Amino acid sequence: MTAEVLTNKTLGGLAVLPASERPQVVNMLVYGDPGVGKTVLAGSASEVEAMSPVLFIDVEGGTMSLRNRFPDVEVVRVSSWSDMTSVYNDVASSDSYKTIVLDSLTEIQKFSMYNIMRDLVAGDPDRDPDVPGIREWGKNSEQVRRFVRAFRDLPVNTIFTALSATDKDQKTGATLSRPYLSGKLASEVAGFLDIVCYMYVRVVEGDVRRLMLTSGTESCVAKDRSDSLPPVLEEPDMKTIHNIVTGA
Repeated sequence: MTAEVLTNKTLGGLAVLPASERPQVVNMLVYGDPGVGKTVLAGSASEVEAMSPVLFIDVEGGTMSLRNRFPDVEVVRVSSWSDMTSVYNDVASSDSYKTIVLDSLTEIQKFSMYNIMRDLVAGDPDRDPDVPGIREWGKNSEQVRRFVRAFRDLPVNTIFTALSATDKDQKTGATLSRPYLSGKLASEVAGFLDIVCYMYVRVVEGDVRRLMLTSGTESCVAKDRSDSLPPVLEEPDMKTIHNIVTGA
């Protein structure tokens, strides 16, 4: 009886691995109103050995809440689309971080549009820089799609944040909370990532409680491809989320 010889399998020059051997990294989007705790939640990744060190890409300029709670988080402040591109190129060519936080996608989409309109007006001074057309919106959407995929596909944990928006069906009056991104991007970006959570605050008997919805409902976009998180997490932190999702 001869011993079975196991060899690496490739298809099209790409490595094929059993799903159980794929790298256990978390990619997620957390969205909600300002002040519900999205930044603090993302920063708590620094307390998880498998997720630290953490790079926080600050687009909104709102990292004060990290200063005392998670001082080890490294922060880079970006203020333009070109800044974002430069930061991506550097992190993609290094292994300095285990987690990258992008705060927030809502503001990143605006940076993309500012860049598009600036270039447009440079070539056509008669164009109003504050009124993008269909072509500009299409280009903006494609830039954001590529941006999210690029960071998601890095071999690190990625945490995106976004503000929330509420859509109302004019016929039924039903409302739907979703990430605050224009056009179809809200649903498309949610489809790119494994975990999409809606974070919110409730006051119960005078106590403020931070809650996170991980399962979609008729009134809220959310999902958990790991099928392991409870439908609602109370006072969530990344240690809890990482341990549940990875089975640590």
